[in-house]
Amino acid sequence: HYFIQSNLRIMLGIEFRVPQMDFEGQKLAEILQYAILAVFGIAGFIWGYIAESFQETFYVVSVGSLLASLVVLPPWPMFRKHSLPFQPAAPKTEKKAAVQTKGKSSKKRN
Repeated sequence: HYFIQSNLRIMLGIEFRVPQMDFEGQKLAEILQYAILAVFGIAGFIWGYIAESFQETFYVVSVGSLLASLVVLPPWPMFRKHSLPFQPAAPKTEKKAAVQTKGKSSKKRN
């Protein structure tokens, strides 16, 4: 993923940025996916029962799966309405690491 982006930036001089879904968008996408698959599953079962063909059921459910994929997988703008504000980067401060010794304790055991 990063390798492709960096090569496109070098070769074409294009800044390539993939928009990300927010949490509310993921929730909406999940609900839409389940709803589309349920509607097409029930419709496919009914149509296959009427046509007396499992192949017809498979076709209807396959179309539903394809439609659900087209609706849910791309990060459409409706899935990016509630972006989270990020905090500004904290200034870098130098911290000295505490030196720990792995020696034996000074107390003697009897």
